[in-house]
Amino acid sequence: MANVVYDLTEVFVASTGKYPYYGIVRVVEEIGRELHLADPDLRFAIFSHAHDTFYEVHPSIDAESGRVELNIPKGVRQIHHLRKTFYSRNRVRDALLPLAQMLIRGINRSRWRRAKLSLEELDMNGKTLVSTGRPKHMVAALNALDNAGVSYEFIPLLHDMFPLHDFSPQNPKPFPLNFIGDNRRVISRASRIIAISRFTKADIESFSRDGILPPLPEVVTVPLCHESRDGTEPAADDIPDTPYLLTVGATIGRKNLEAVFEAMCLLEDSGAPLPRLVLAGAPRKHVRDYLKKDRYDRIRAFIDMVPSPNQTKLNQLYRNAMALVLPSRIEGWGLPAGEALWNGTPAICSTAPVLYEVCGELGLYFDPNKPGELAEIIARLQNDRQFVEDLRARIAAAAASLRTWGDVARDVKRVYEGCPSRKK
Repeated sequence: MANVVYDLTEVFVASTGKYPYYGIVRVVEEIGRELHLADPDLRFAIFSHAHDTFYEVHPSIDAESGRVELNIPKGVRQIHHLRKTFYSRNRVRDALLPLAQMLIRGINRSRWRRAKLSLEELDMNGKTLVSTGRPKHMVAALNALDNAGVSYEFIPLLHDMFPLHDFSPQNPKPFPLNFIGDNRRVISRASRIIAISRFTKADIESFSRDGILPPLPEVVTVPLCHESRDGTEPAADDIPDTPYLLTVGATIGRKNLEAVFEAMCLLEDSGAPLPRLVLAGAPRKHVRDYLKKDRYDRIRAFIDMVPSPNQTKLNQLYRNAMALVLPSRIEGWGLPAGEALWNGTPAICSTAPVLYEVCGELGLYFDPNKPGELAEIIARLQNDRQFVEDLRARIAAAAASLRTWGDVARDVKRVYEGCPSRKK
């Protein structure tokens, strides 16, 4: 299998950002670590936007901890935000685009030289490229490989189709159009597709039947996992010592954080004691602004924000919470719900279909449009000790059945091992 290459570009690009371990980056990184253990012949690479080519990287295993180090260069700030392919026409933009691309290419090459990277270019001819990041990064690499006449296989992992749920041909917006274009390109070039859940697989197939996405090759479901690795950072000393609910990465809108605020208000209306509410994740100005509404004056003092906790602190927050709340209207998988169960903590989830895949009978569910149902679940967790003890016991008993990142990697490995060779 020495001709299979795992794409770590997403991790490379994220290393210069504010939040280098957010959802998709985490998936790419964790699968990469486990694949290094599961497949000694697998090769790893990053795509250079400076040179339109792949460079090989060589993961290693730390002798003391046994932890896989991906050994990806960090801090090389490549400009990748400017698209090379747009799926709508704009005469001014399209006229200026070649000049802008030439300028950015020069800047990227200058930064690459200053970083003094000692990486070897990887010849992708005859290789199978496995990519688990965002489609826009995949498209840049696919275009470069095809323009160079490279013959290769391509197996992408697709996370979700969220923008297509709001897309209307009568009122197209640039992001959905580019998202559609990127996914069309990815799907058309793929010999096999990995979907992270049965829900995502059904979504991809539905949009293909409707003609929004092209005809599909085989789509294989590889569910994500529940595992939340212990961090290497020191333990935190500022975890709340009073009962609290936890949200991770929740925001207003699709992530439906407003339903949690409304449930808190309903609890206050009923005279029930209010638990604290911890909002963990990237700080969001629109969430702070939303909380300034007069309606939330009475609950604001019970809400704590924990910006971008490290892995050690995140697991501590999970373990000490009375419950994790995941109120999203739609998810591709729902990592926080699985991670809560991994840490032995109840997960209160919306009835978004995929969350049943994540939690099954271990989850507590409410209609995302009915915060009263969420308030009732919270009240029961506060008042019914036997219910809580029985629930936590069921979660503990199911621990051995929860999926790990190793399970995900082995399933991905089975997909690319079964992919037939096909020339371009």
